[in-house]
Amino acid sequence: MSVLPRNDNSNPEAPLETREAAELAQAPLEALGKGAREFQLGNLTLNGRVFLAPMAGYTDTAFRRLARRYGAAMVVTEMVSSRALIEGSDKTNDLMEFTEPERPVGVQLFGGDPAIMGEAAARVAGEVNPDVIDINFGCPVGKILKCDAGAAVLKEPQRAGWIVEAMVKATKGKVPITVKTRAGYDAMDNAVFEVLEAVQSAGASALAVHARTRNQMFEGKANWEVIARLKERAKIPIIGNGDVKSAEDAYQLFRETNCDGIMIGRGSMGAPWIFEEINHYLETGKPLKAPSLKFRLGVALEQLRCSIEVKGERLGLLEMRKHLTHYLKGFEGARELRQKLLTSDDAGWVMKSLEEIYRSLPEGALVPVNV
Repeated sequence: MSVLPRNDNSNPEAPLETREAAELAQAPLEALGKGAREFQLGNLTLNGRVFLAPMAGYTDTAFRRLARRYGAAMVVTEMVSSRALIEGSDKTNDLMEFTEPERPVGVQLFGGDPAIMGEAAARVAGEVNPDVIDINFGCPVGKILKCDAGAAVLKEPQRAGWIVEAMVKATKGKVPITVKTRAGYDAMDNAVFEVLEAVQSAGASALAVHARTRNQMFEGKANWEVIARLKERAKIPIIGNGDVKSAEDAYQLFRETNCDGIMIGRGSMGAPWIFEEINHYLETGKPLKAPSLKFRLGVALEQLRCSIEVKGERLGLLEMRKHLTHYLKGFEGARELRQKLLTSDDAGWVMKSLEEIYRSLPEGALVPVNV
């Protein structure tokens, strides 16, 4: 079974045509002058403006380590239930744990009760000492909305302010409190602007906005205009999120919205090196070459090893399947390879198979990025 790239794009499993970003006359960050890469988040100075978005089921420690290695200025854990944390859930405690190589790192909390969110923030600050505590006001999933959490706050913007205020007070202002939300609940209305007013008045250090409504879920096109309008009104940094899948996308988002930073979620799946590509493009105006298939599989192997090391063979392999789905596509034989590797419960066999394919590939086996 061949896993080499092919030039025939008639097959949906074949690589898409490589879309190389145009070289720019001037590096985007150069125009901002000295210290342009620095991002101030409360009392924390970050070396970069591109961050890994928290994604439930995806941004575990193995993936966060890779994102940091390849240039993410900050990473954030999967979302943690404030109520479950107070009640002492072992699984919840596991979710908020991180390793030192991941710093700067944020722990994301969700919940709808200001008092409980404040208590949870104090516990997180005291027990794991993150660099940032983030609040999820954007999750569109029904079970989260039923808790009056996630995107449900867009129906009651003032409550967002009460929650931030409680968390800032509980942590005594020592840890930056940031917020992630959406462009609206069921329409592009004024709710997100009311959330901005409420949280910045309450002491939030930044607002990240996924430029889709709750009802859009992850479908349709992100409305970057909302990010631009928020930036015009904001007194705190605005971080744009949505439809950034390449270095050129990131440049366009900065250019069109004037946002302070960018948060990348799905665009990093199976491609944690996207942060390095974006940083290089913004700092030099020149695109990096697409990574080879061998490089890509090597990164997948490293993430799999780390996942197994942290979670054990059974759970480590199970959790890695969703990532391998993204790594293993865009080349001849990808579908067959995925079918075999993603249905096996034998971690040793999966690891050995990937290693054999990796060793067999020439260094120049190129595939387009983010296919």
